[in-house]
Amino acid sequence: MQHVAANFKQRRRKVLVQCGCAVLGASVVIQIVALNSPSQPLFTSGSGSGLQRSGEQDLTETQRAWFWAARCVAADRPDAPAYLEAAWHQTEAWWLRPLALTWAILLGLGVRFYQPAPILSKEDQRRLKQQQQQQQQQQRQARLRQGSEQALALGGQLAEADAQDAVRALQRLELPFFATSGKSVDRPVSGIEIRGNPRGNALQNWKAARSVLEAQLSTALNCSVVVHLVQVEEERATMGQKMFDLFVTQAPKETVSSGSVMLSASSLLLSIACVMNFPSSTMLHQLGAVIAPDSQMPVGVLFCLLAVGELARYVSARNVGVHTKPPIFLPSPQIGVLGTLSGVQTPCPSRAAALMVALAAPLSITAGSLICLALAAAMPLSTDEWQALHTLPQVTMPAWPLALFGSTLHPLKWAGVHGLVMASLALLPHSPDGHIVWSCLHGRSFAKRLGNITLLAFPIIGVLFSSADTASLTTLPLMWTFFLINFSTHEQEMLALEEVSEVPLAGRLLGYSVLAAAAMGAWPVPLSSLA
Repeated sequence: MQHVAANFKQRRRKVLVQCGCAVLGASVVIQIVALNSPSQPLFTSGSGSGLQRSGEQDLTETQRAWFWAARCVAADRPDAPAYLEAAWHQTEAWWLRPLALTWAILLGLGVRFYQPAPILSKEDQRRLKQQQQQQQQQQRQARLRQGSEQALALGGQLAEADAQDAVRALQRLELPFFATSGKSVDRPVSGIEIRGNPRGNALQNWKAARSVLEAQLSTALNCSVVVHLVQVEEERATMGQKMFDLFVTQAPKETVSSGSVMLSASSLLLSIACVMNFPSSTMLHQLGAVIAPDSQMPVGVLFCLLAVGELARYVSARNVGVHTKPPIFLPSPQIGVLGTLSGVQTPCPSRAAALMVALAAPLSITAGSLICLALAAAMPLSTDEWQALHTLPQVTMPAWPLALFGSTLHPLKWAGVHGLVMASLALLPHSPDGHIVWSCLHGRSFAKRLGNITLLAFPIIGVLFSSADTASLTTLPLMWTFFLINFSTHEQEMLALEEVSEVPLAGRLLGYSVLAAAAMGAWPVPLSSLA
């Protein structure tokens, strides 16, 4: 401590000596200027006369000119250069002019920068504090707008800074949900996960509570958002007690992009060309086409089944206020077409609604396929109406249901069985519709794990049970896996708006029955190989 005190005294003494030398030098410069300059009246009237102070009567006009110039510099007056120029011309000794000019500028700047802060009243201090807070709030809002614009440019993602703002916005006792923490996540979808506690009857009256929370968060984040109430499926969820978090996403666009429409139209044209040409195309036969040449495929019936399925999906989605995406048609070199990949554009209101929307297309295709099988049984083959389809005997059917009716079959029977295969593929756990069904019945975490397993197991089973004579068994599983990896979007599927309400018992029984039938119909190898 003594050493520190000694150093402080030494530095203070040094500063005082420097200040004394500066004052002495300034006095010497002023006296020299006074001795070498005539005493003529200067600034006897006008704005300069207001700078004169008491006690300056003994100074010469030149000295007062430099003092006034220094005071103008200290006061940051716009006419300070004019006073400096006047004092410069008033000094006749040319070698003293630079010294006096430097002294006046340094003295004025020193007084300006080192003058003590003014003593403000409490009212002025309060007003100054309010102005600072307003400036900080404007800067924060500007940063939020910039972050929101960047997030929109990057695909509508909310940043980590938005998560903190969302938590602060929901830390109010009057809101139906009190937030405790939040973070920006990418799974199950891109958004903000907010943990907290529902208040009052928010879970029972979630529709009204969601409107209040969305209005609060949209104002805080400066963008339109959608609030989801999701069930906790992690380790912190206790046994026998359900816990819920908020999941905040940016409001999706209800309009369909032109790129999606172009992709859907292109895939439709490619699938139609594949179905119409694969019985007679040599290249497609080399890739595993199963229909013999000169056979006429029921092109219209097959695509009517797909159209009925997509129409059913659209109608069921619109009944619950949801918009759908344009379907992507999947061509196949073996059987012509494998089905479609589609989904919803906006979130479903509940898990029961999401289940019905996901089952609409496969069930409609199944119903249409059964009608085709019934018509094929009632309408025998005739050369005038229907021509029999012949399959190549040396080619193994890629899906076992197609091999149940021999090498010669009715076109409607082919279309019916083909439709059942497409519906079964659509409900596999790693397919978009099947993934949603499993999510609604058993939760998102279970559906994701099961989908990851079947995504690898489906082609592997085809490879394990194939041989040199049945190499075509691997083509369909590999093609379906390829389409799902490159064109499916179920990893970023829309969450339901709330997961409080359970799926009714009838919906659960229907879902389990359909999933079991789909697993059997989409089995990638003939059932006879398991015997």
